[in-house]
Amino acid sequence: MSWLRPRRVTEATSDQLALSGAVGGLGYDPVDGDYGFQSAGGGGREVPRWTLEKARAFSVAGYRVNPMARAIIDTYTAFCVGDSGLTVQSPDPATRDVAQGFWDDPANNLSRSQDLWLRDHLLNGEQAIEAMVGPISGVVRLSVVDTARVLGVDLLDGNPLRPSGLHIRQGLADETTRTVITPDDITGRRTGQLHWWPSFRATLTDRRGYPFLGPVLDWLDSYDTVLANLVDRTALMRYIAYQVKIAGTAADVAKYVADHGGKGNNVPMPRSGTVEVTNDKVEMLPMSADVKAEEDKTTSGALLTNVAAGTGLAKTWLAEPEHANRATSISMAEPVRRRVGGVQNLWLAYVTELLRHSVDQAVEAGRIPAEVTIAAGTPHERTMPAAATVTITGPQIAAENAAVNAEVLKNLSQALIPLRQAN
Repeated sequence: MSWLRPRRVTEATSDQLALSGAVGGLGYDPVDGDYGFQSAGGGGREVPRWTLEKARAFSVAGYRVNPMARAIIDTYTAFCVGDSGLTVQSPDPATRDVAQGFWDDPANNLSRSQDLWLRDHLLNGEQAIEAMVGPISGVVRLSVVDTARVLGVDLLDGNPLRPSGLHIRQGLADETTRTVITPDDITGRRTGQLHWWPSFRATLTDRRGYPFLGPVLDWLDSYDTVLANLVDRTALMRYIAYQVKIAGTAADVAKYVADHGGKGNNVPMPRSGTVEVTNDKVEMLPMSADVKAEEDKTTSGALLTNVAAGTGLAKTWLAEPEHANRATSISMAEPVRRRVGGVQNLWLAYVTELLRHSVDQAVEAGRIPAEVTIAAGTPHERTMPAAATVTITGPQIAAENAAVNAEVLKNLSQALIPLRQAN
């Protein structure tokens, strides 16, 4: 009968491999369990569409109802775009005016809603943004396409590094195709119909992004369940019943029950704040239970550790200061800042492409020249495409440790002498 005993799973099951897309080209049908087939348009180790849509739905729902999911997303959003937001920069005045006009355009609302844009990207793991260009003015207006409508991604010559088009559902059964904005091989200027930003991909061959909270969705749900159980157990810790001891016969017990409005051997629980007057023959004892609430507290801490690790944060960043001090918090903060900085760099690269595309359209409309001169009249003078001069910067994810700041200032001061010698 040893086969009836529960056994710990040491390897991922076939269902887990299929649902995560890790089985690659093996092919798995979730309906009848068949293996070895290749779905139309599939390939590589893509996450199945039903798994991706489920992860997106749970991520959005988690942000709306789960306080820990909201804390994770809002922490990344606050550090990556911050209360000061992003800043458009370009050394060429005409180019900067075009980029800033696109940035401040009320129809696009980019300058005032960067937190919402980044939050949407983190929860969905991808974004499809249609760029509608005025044929004469070159002004660009944006329209966001719901990623749930994206049915597939085309690749240029099968190269996963060059997505060329998106298949988008229109209505119930219709489908349309939009070309992905990419630099033209001849002019270098960006052309196409929409921006496609898939993020948090596992492999180079992935065509779709994956929600940032995807790896910890189950753990967030378990953490929420444990905390709910802890609240219930805390209520049970008060008392669950009363035991009444009566010195006398069975008739005395029956009379006590009848006098107190009970039936059988059960008497209604006394209301809170009431006074029960008895003699030395009646003894009332509250009955409590050890519901092991401390075990729930330990379990919730272990779950939170796993959630924090999976999202690149320390527990001290998620309102968990227990067993931590300033020294340990500072030492744990550096890896967190690097991971948050990586997400910020990814977002800044996306937004920079958005701005450079708007500059390219202004060049096509003849509003600004295709090339501009930078640092004119200096030894560093050079000519470059107008769009290449546009950059965007975000708030600095600064270290709190004074020693780190002092080291930066020392290195900067030491570098000034050779910089002046090199003009």
